[in-house]
Amino acid sequence: MDTKVKLIIFAVLCAALVIIVTILINNIRKTSLKKDIDDLYVRFNVIKTNPLAFKLNKAQAMARRSDETSEVVREYYEKYLEAQKHIDQIASLLDTIEDSVASRKFRQAKEAITIVSENIEDSEKEVCDIDVFLQSFSVKENKQREYSARLKESYREVRLSVNDNAQTLSITYDGLIKKLEAVEELFSQSEEYIYANDYSSAQEALEDIEKRINEIKESQLVIPSLIEEIKGFLPSLLDEAQRQHALIRQRGLYLEHLDAENKLKEYDSELNLMSKLLADAQLAGLNERIAGLKEGLKSLLAAFEKESQDYVDMKTLIQELVKNLTELKNLYNYIQISYAKESQRFDLADLNDVLLEQETKNAIYQDRYISLNKDIVDNLRPASIILTDVKVLFDDTDTDCKALMEYKKKIDKNTSDEERAKRQLDKYQLILNEVEVKVKQHHLPTISESYYDDLKKGWDYVSDIRVLLKEIPLNVDKLNQVIGDAREFIYSFYNNVNNIVGMNIMIENAIVFGNKYRSTYPSIDQELSKAEFYYLNGEYTKAMKISINCMETLFPHAEDKILENNQ
Repeated sequence: MDTKVKLIIFAVLCAALVIIVTILINNIRKTSLKKDIDDLYVRFNVIKTNPLAFKLNKAQAMARRSDETSEVVREYYEKYLEAQKHIDQIASLLDTIEDSVASRKFRQAKEAITIVSENIEDSEKEVCDIDVFLQSFSVKENKQREYSARLKESYREVRLSVNDNAQTLSITYDGLIKKLEAVEELFSQSEEYIYANDYSSAQEALEDIEKRINEIKESQLVIPSLIEEIKGFLPSLLDEAQRQHALIRQRGLYLEHLDAENKLKEYDSELNLMSKLLADAQLAGLNERIAGLKEGLKSLLAAFEKESQDYVDMKTLIQELVKNLTELKNLYNYIQISYAKESQRFDLADLNDVLLEQETKNAIYQDRYISLNKDIVDNLRPASIILTDVKVLFDDTDTDCKALMEYKKKIDKNTSDEERAKRQLDKYQLILNEVEVKVKQHHLPTISESYYDDLKKGWDYVSDIRVLLKEIPLNVDKLNQVIGDAREFIYSFYNNVNNIVGMNIMIENAIVFGNKYRSTYPSIDQELSKAEFYYLNGEYTKAMKISINCMETLFPHAEDKILENNQ
């Protein structure tokens, strides 16, 4: 083979090699570009397939009822539209890259890949930012569904509890069942709201459900006590009020001021309404209604009791008032008679005005009593009001009775003091006469000069009392003073004389008895002689002492009995 042919073959082989290398290089570049393009598509698809529109719709629905949140969602909606434009631009660029690769414009494709990569990176940030924001609404949705699930479990427990306690809940059971059915309807509504992405309405419905479930729970705790009040205590209280009202009406008491009939009708209607509310499980404000009705019935019963008691007190006080009026009249007559009889004797001139004033008052009191008695008989006013008027009249008459009683006591005291003075005068005269008689009867050997002075002083007292009793007006204070002084002096004088007379009798008896033993006992004779000497000289105490000593000598420890027997 010649050289030319070899050269041709070599040239052909070189050309083939260049072509093959070129093809390999182009294939490698194309493969590399394809790989980059696939990576771009993967990233692009991640961005493109993110369900931002769905999430954004939910966010718009959830933010619909909040102006502030709606404004933020609108801002992100604008960002979403901007991101969509970028995604569309990236899609267009990717198509251009594929065309460049297909037409072997690898350089142009490489440059386009760099640009698209940067755009995709920017879009990824935009989409991530939007997705992070919208994700918060997804969290709210999940929480809302969890909230709904918890409420359903709570509802199930409450429903089971209501069924288990049907007997305890009594008439309220059907009402609670209706409330539970209403909760079921709200659950259905909340599901519809969630499905329609109306999360605000769903939230409101769920909150309403929770509120109703809690109310039903609380209702189960208070219903037994409410049933006891509305079906037990209050009807009994109302029956008692109606019974008391009927009894008081039968007694004929005035009750129009209490408006009792209308109140009892109102209370009966209120109790029926509360029974209906309890049956429907409408418990809101029921405790306040119970308290109000209870207070009203108790107040009415208290008013009935007070009116009945006031009626009894009025009747009792009327009797006391009649006694007062009678006593007032008797006192007035007594003082009037005493005034006419003894006005000068006891200086009662100041009673004239009192009697005139009291006469006018007595007439007024009688008119007031007649008026009050007419009100009682005709039943024109409440007993409580009449009782007040009776008390006033009673107090007035009682005050006047006490005042007149003081005047009566003064008159009686004057009269009593005068009578007492007269009796004392008679007694003092008898005592002084008795003293004189005793002294004369017993022939006392010696009488002290003071005896005659004291006797004269005693009769002077008697004379002074006689003079005071004849005075007009009678000076009662002075008379009482003289009576007191006379009593103290005359009784003291009387006792002294009695003592002396008694002593003389004992001395005489002792000497007479001792005379029997004079001849036997010289010492006794000597002592008795001394006693006689002292006795005749008026020294009665010495004579008494000596004579008693003689008796002791003769009869130790028996002298008293000997003297007594001898006397």
